[in-house]
Amino acid sequence: MRRFAALLLLIAAPLAAQERAPVVVSAAAEKVAVTLYRDPDRGEDPINADDPSSLALIVETRTVTLPAGLATVRFEGVAGGIVPQTALMFNAAPRERNRDAALLSHGGLVDAFTGQRVTLRRTDPATGKTVEESAIIRSAADRLVVTTPRGIEALYCSGLNQTVLYPDVPATLSAKPVLSMTTRDQPGGTVTITLAYLATGFDWDANYVVKIAPDGQSVGLLGWLTMASGDETTFPDATLAAVAGRIQRSGETSDNTGKDARWAARSLYRNWGCWPAGTTTSGLLQPLPPPPPPPPTMIMEMEAAGDIVVTGMRRSAMMMASPTPLTAITAQMEGLGDLKLYRVPIPVTVASQSQKQVAFLAKDEIKGVLAYRSKVDWTEPRDPQILFRFKNSEKEGLGKPLPAGRLVFYQDGDNGTMVMGESTLPDKAVDEEVELEIGASEEVTLDHEEEGSDAKRKSIDHLVTVKNANPFPIRFELEFPTGSDLRFSRLSGRIERKPGKQVLVLAVPANSEQEVRYRSTEVRQPGD
Repeated sequence: MRRFAALLLLIAAPLAAQERAPVVVSAAAEKVAVTLYRDPDRGEDPINADDPSSLALIVETRTVTLPAGLATVRFEGVAGGIVPQTALMFNAAPRERNRDAALLSHGGLVDAFTGQRVTLRRTDPATGKTVEESAIIRSAADRLVVTTPRGIEALYCSGLNQTVLYPDVPATLSAKPVLSMTTRDQPGGTVTITLAYLATGFDWDANYVVKIAPDGQSVGLLGWLTMASGDETTFPDATLAAVAGRIQRSGETSDNTGKDARWAARSLYRNWGCWPAGTTTSGLLQPLPPPPPPPPTMIMEMEAAGDIVVTGMRRSAMMMASPTPLTAITAQMEGLGDLKLYRVPIPVTVASQSQKQVAFLAKDEIKGVLAYRSKVDWTEPRDPQILFRFKNSEKEGLGKPLPAGRLVFYQDGDNGTMVMGESTLPDKAVDEEVELEIGASEEVTLDHEEEGSDAKRKSIDHLVTVKNANPFPIRFELEFPTGSDLRFSRLSGRIERKPGKQVLVLAVPANSEQEVRYRSTEVRQPGD
């Protein structure tokens, strides 16, 4: 019996020491650095602004005064989507860490005051006046049940205003996300702690504005980093960076952020379980009445607002025509192993539930070639597409990695700057050939017909007529795949061979047409 009691004392001693460990509160970070990573599985889809799907590395610098021995440091204001198992603390050896999910919220207050007395403020159904009365919270598992002088009742079912007033804020609830870490025995004193951790609910994307020169021989390129935060915490004056490239993420731990626990702590079903649950017409979709026409004064204001839109368009045109002034605040590129890191040179506030754009690339003139291309789909060519092709080198005017993103094309015309098209761009490295697909062509069209066939050889002779309605000559490319079940031969024109394809190239004069012939033959597979 004595040995058993001694064993209990040995087990309880560390627990008691931990309970007696003084708590040191770090209310906010003095410095913070946020590095965003792009979701590698999002592909060409845009960022989900409501729920960004990637992560960020957050490094905070905090100064705290620690007592000698054990101490529990409460880091308030960390990211709400923190992944606790990734947290590292430098300059103070950690012994234990806890993610406190009990935030100050309606659900959290009800849960903390269950069984205790509160004040209920409501509208008296008999008089319509606001009254206050004492109540005891009895249950809050699925909804709020209280005991009042009137008996036991469920709140929020009367349809009238009802509010619960709490006497105090429980010490177990925090208005900010909290990470607690218990340090090992240390000498004490004021120390500067660096806290680093991963947090989900972030993402970033690249967006490009492409200005096509009137002669089609060059483009101006302005790149933007679009950064999204779906987190509840704001990081003011942060050092902000974005990492370009694909990183490996573990599916087992990437979403272990306590999101479900935080949602459950905040949630309270106000109308669940109320009776009656509805009426004979509830749930039926009723057509909304049409909105009334705006009064004449509003129409005048809308017309006047057109001046503001025009001014904004002029400003956008100026930015596209001369992106060089933005280079002073352009994100700087750095090497990060096989990845690239774009660092913003000025402090940036990463606000909660928000998006921000920062320029990271500005080039006035990138030399290349404007071409019209048609890809052969099985045996027939598709409709022509306009593209601008260049080599990503300093000699041609760029020579920088291009992160994957979305493109918008503009070109000056007789009616001012006009939108030419939109498309997407995959990741492109330095010295790689880049093709910017602008969109379908309206001025260059094709006529296709079969001139003859040989059933025994499974071959077909094709005639393609390329019609150019532009007032200038064009470069036309007809692209044939290689290594497929078809072999293309007897191509009438100059041939350029590229990996996985061969390209027939011809120059089509202004307001004229050219004919192209080729033969397609089915390749016999073994066993046919």
